[in-house]
Amino acid sequence: MAETMNLCAQTGQLACLSQSQMKRVDGISRQVQPASHYKQLHSFQPSSLWTSVKHDSGMKTRRPRVCSSILEAQRSSAAPVTTPSKLPDFPETQNTAEALIQHLEILPSSDDINGESSVSDSADRLFLWESVPKLAETQTFSVYELNEFDRDSPAFLEFSSQTVNRVNPLTGAHVHALGDQVPFTNKLYDGSLKLRLGITAGICLLMKNYPGMGTPEMKRQQFFTPDRYETLMTWYFGDFGHISGQGPFVNYQDTLMTITGGVGFFREARGVVRLHNISPFRFFYTFTLTGIPQLPKHLTAEVVPPSEDAAAVPEAVACDPRFTLRNFSN
Repeated sequence: MAETMNLCAQTGQLACLSQSQMKRVDGISRQVQPASHYKQLHSFQPSSLWTSVKHDSGMKTRRPRVCSSILEAQRSSAAPVTTPSKLPDFPETQNTAEALIQHLEILPSSDDINGESSVSDSADRLFLWESVPKLAETQTFSVYELNEFDRDSPAFLEFSSQTVNRVNPLTGAHVHALGDQVPFTNKLYDGSLKLRLGITAGICLLMKNYPGMGTPEMKRQQFFTPDRYETLMTWYFGDFGHISGQGPFVNYQDTLMTITGGVGFFREARGVVRLHNISPFRFFYTFTLTGIPQLPKHLTAEVVPPSEDAAAVPEAVACDPRFTLRNFSN
């Protein structure tokens, strides 16, 4: 939008745009906020992202240093190749992702209806991650997805044509078959089960039922059925943004899903996520990604080993602010 305004000003056409048109530049219509609001929202400028420029007069000024993406820099033939684990002039002791999260925490909450904040602010915040350096090296972190039976999830939709001619002769129940769908949304916690991160949301399309598959422990679990699904899902991490993935989910063995994209912290994420089914209501995911900033402490806590007894600490379940990401998705 700013580039469009500058171009219009240079060509003497700025006056021809009405106020309503200016709101829709680049096809985006958004609520008008006071200038002070956006100044506050976009004031995050870590010193490591700025460089000094010395002019002929001897005066020094500062200007933004383009280092938002190390992957883009490496792909550009004009840009020098940089060591993946270290950016020029970037202090090794500073984690810019944590600095940005601290900045976002002092801003008005995105659900503060009495302040200047609005729903669109949640999306605007994610653009601030554009200025945070990304790493080309592989990073790994794990999270838990827990169904706490408070979101009416999952919903099993019997869409297959097998409803009439395929039933369990002992129970009369529908036999899972191609076409059945399972939309779901569950709670998302960090690997230590001490921090509420957000939610998961997605839909599974059942491809095939495999009678008899699964370990003896799985077969003893209530509601377990050995199925293979094709899954589209998203993991939401509040002010960090979200990750989207697609691929197989086989609930009696581990599978790998492809990361198809993301926003915010995860905008340039590439890699896979390993899905580990603990029970029909507990899941453990391990992300192996490149193209993301240095992992912050929010995602690197000591991991609790997966088990059927895995449960978040009561404070995180109760959404105590000390045990949640601020502006976490719910």
